[in-house]
Amino acid sequence: MNAVLLIAIPLLAAFLSILSKKFAPYLLLLVGLVNVVLIFFVPYGIVVIGGFELPFGINLLFDTYSKIALFLVNGLFLVVTFLNFKEYNKLSSVLLVALAGLNGLLLTGDLFNLFVFLEIAGIAGYLITTTNKKPASTMHYLVIGSVGSSLYLFGLIILYSMFGTLNMMDMIHQIQVTNVAYTNLVLPFFLMFVGLGVEAKLLPFNSWVKGILKHSNTLSGPMVASIYAATISFVFGRIISNLFVFEGKLLTVVTVLLVMGIVIGEAMAFSSSKAREILLFSSISQASIVVLLFVNGIVLWAVYLIIANALSKTILFLIINKAVKTTNDDSVDALQGIFANNLLVGLSFTAAALSIMGLPLFVGFIIKLNFLTELVDSGQLAIVGIILIASVVEGVYFIKLLLKLWFKGEKEVEVKFNLSYKVVVIVFAALMIAFGTYSAPLHTLDNSIDSVAQEIEVIYHG
Repeated sequence: MNAVLLIAIPLLAAFLSILSKKFAPYLLLLVGLVNVVLIFFVPYGIVVIGGFELPFGINLLFDTYSKIALFLVNGLFLVVTFLNFKEYNKLSSVLLVALAGLNGLLLTGDLFNLFVFLEIAGIAGYLITTTNKKPASTMHYLVIGSVGSSLYLFGLIILYSMFGTLNMMDMIHQIQVTNVAYTNLVLPFFLMFVGLGVEAKLLPFNSWVKGILKHSNTLSGPMVASIYAATISFVFGRIISNLFVFEGKLLTVVTVLLVMGIVIGEAMAFSSSKAREILLFSSISQASIVVLLFVNGIVLWAVYLIIANALSKTILFLIINKAVKTTNDDSVDALQGIFANNLLVGLSFTAAALSIMGLPLFVGFIIKLNFLTELVDSGQLAIVGIILIASVVEGVYFIKLLLKLWFKGEKEVEVKFNLSYKVVVIVFAALMIAFGTYSAPLHTLDNSIDSVAQEIEVIYHG
C-alpha cells in the first residue's frame, strides 16, 4: 500500500467521472470512502516518486502528523460531499480534483510540489465557489489566491537560489549546516508566509473571505471554512514547525499580524447582524490563533484546535446555510427560533458554539486552557491577555446568536433538516465531547513534528 494512491485514485476517478455524468456522484462517494479506508493501511515513511534518489526525487512524507490531517480532511470531505452530492452532482469531477490536491498538500515533502498542489486545490476551490452564484466574489478569490501563490513561489525561488534544493528536509539540513545569516532568510520566509496566509484567511491577506463565505451554501461553506482551512493550517504547521525560523523583527511583524487577526476578527463578528458573517469572522480569528500557536512551538494544541475548529465550523456552516436556503435571508432576526422545533440540531449547533467559546465539558475548553498555560509558561502574557479578552467578546456574540436561534420571535420560522443532516451534526458534536475526554491518540505528535532528524537521515544515509 502506497501513500501516492491517496492522490492518484481521486485524479484517475476525476478523469473517469467525465465519461459518465450519471455515475460521477457515486464515483465521488466511493473514492471518498476508499481514501478514508486506505489511510489505515498506508505505512509510515517516505515515498520517492520519479526514479530519482533523494533529495532530488519527488517525495511524499507519511507520518503521524500527516495521518491525523488526512483522516480529518478526508473524513470531512466524505461527509460534506455525501450531504450535497445530489444537489451539486455536476461538480463531482471538480471535487475529485480538489480531494487529490488537498491530499497532495498534506503529503508532499517537496516545496515546489506544495506549490503545484496549492494551485490544483485552488483551481478546484474557485470552481466550487461558483455555486454561490456570485461571480465577482469568485473572481476576487481567484485573483487574490493567484497573488498569494505567486508570492509563495517567489519566496521559494529565493530559497532555491541560496541552497539548490526543493526538498523540505534537505533545505532544513542545508540551513543548519551552512550557518547562513538569518537576515538573508527573512525575505523568502515572509513571502512564503504571506502566500500561504492568503489561503489560511490571515489578516490582512484575506480580503476574498467575506465575499465567499457570506454567500456560501451547504457545499462551499463547510468546504472552504472547514476542509480547505484545516488543510492549509496543517501545511502551515508542517512548514512553520520545521522550516521557517521566526526571530527578531520578523517574529515581531508576524506576531502583530496574527494578534490583529484575532482582535479584528472577533470585533467584526461582534458587530455583525448576519449569521454567516458572524461565523466567517470567527473563523478568521480562530485561524490566526492556530498559526500563532505554531509560531510559538505549541504544536500539539494547535493540531487539537484545527480538529475542533474543523468539526465545529462544519456543523455551524451546514446548519446555518441549510436554514438560509429555506428562509432566503441570513440575518439573525430572520432565523430567530429555528431551533424551537429542531431540538437535536439546535443542541449540536449549541455544542459547537460552546466548544469554540472554550466552555467546560467541551474540547474547546481543554484546548484553550492548555495552550494558554503554555503561552504563560513561555512568558507571552500580553498575548494571553488579548486572547482572553477576545474570548469574552466571542462568548457575548455567540450567546446572543444562540438566544435568537432558540427562542421564537413574532414570526414563526420553520426549517426542516433531513435525517442525514441530523445524524452528521449529532455525531460531530459527540466527537467534540469525546476529544475533550480522550486525548491519547494525539500525544505522539510532538515527537512526530520535532524529529526532523529521522527524515534527514533517510535522505543522506538511506
